[in-house]
Amino acid sequence: MSRRTLLRTGTGIVAAASGGFSLLTAQTAHAVVDPSQHFVFEGDGDDPVVRKTLHQPYWAMQSFAFDHVHGHIYFVQTKPGSSTGDLWVSRTDFSGNVLGSMALHSFDHGSSIGIQPDTSGSPYIWLAGDYRSLSSGTAPNSHTICRIKYQDGGLLDYHTSAGIMEFKIGLSDFLDCPRPSIDPYTNMLLLRYMGTTSPWRLALFHLSDVMARGINDNTKPQAKRALPTNAQLGLSESDLFQGVTSYGQYAYLSYGGAPATPSDPARPSYLVRLDMNQTGGQYNEKFLTTAGSSLPGREPQGMAIWRSSSGPRLAFGFSSKIAVNPDEFQATVFYKSDLAG
Repeated sequence: MSRRTLLRTGTGIVAAASGGFSLLTAQTAHAVVDPSQHFVFEGDGDDPVVRKTLHQPYWAMQSFAFDHVHGHIYFVQTKPGSSTGDLWVSRTDFSGNVLGSMALHSFDHGSSIGIQPDTSGSPYIWLAGDYRSLSSGTAPNSHTICRIKYQDGGLLDYHTSAGIMEFKIGLSDFLDCPRPSIDPYTNMLLLRYMGTTSPWRLALFHLSDVMARGINDNTKPQAKRALPTNAQLGLSESDLFQGVTSYGQYAYLSYGGAPATPSDPARPSYLVRLDMNQTGGQYNEKFLTTAGSSLPGREPQGMAIWRSSSGPRLAFGFSSKIAVNPDEFQATVFYKSDLAG
């Protein structure tokens, strides 16, 4: 097998584009992650991508991330009901017009990705991998995260292809199901995972530390904490996790579900903010968003930080099921841009 498993490497990290915006605010005592501003959920925003058909119209968008250096969005799609871990990646402009695509086999469900800019049209994508069942009779799942090079028209199989940098998770509280995201302002890697000490956990690492030492307790994450349960958030069990990202000291999550049919009213969708310097079931804000409520078959899917020329944006997406038999989908992205704190 020619897949590369990371033990230690001196590979560098592409620096974020320079700009005049300062992420940090005044320091606070005993903080693990430097204090930062947070996004205002009730604040101004926009919808740069509205009801766009991605490369594979019969597969649902699951997540997305931005290449702010070269002006592209990368969307990940999965086939509804699939148990193979196969994905399509669509490369678009900032309006959602498809510019290229790539096929991935045996990777993941695609519910969160990160983009590390490199050359135009060919960044590194971070996502979960190794989609398989660990024992007979158990459902398949992803067990690692990996970094791959995007290539228009490319095809990678997680278990047989070269060019996959694999990061096995060596955290003592890790059980399974990792999900990565990258903050383009701090080059921090946020990892959501099923934990041994609580149902779901978050860990925040310097991306350069991950590249040098992998993902384990010796890498010394900047912060680790439990996620609030749905009950602690005041959500039902049918309000599914749908995306995660981070900006500075705060993590942001998306929750919600799809209506039974495309013509049914949209179900409630929520944005949640929590502080990586807090612990346990603590969270800062839960917000019922009506963004995209008129979309047919609206289901929240994906979150990402957009490093735009006018400042940081918290982007969150929705998949729209516009037809059935066969199912057909479109993608929409909204963002919030007001900051406070």
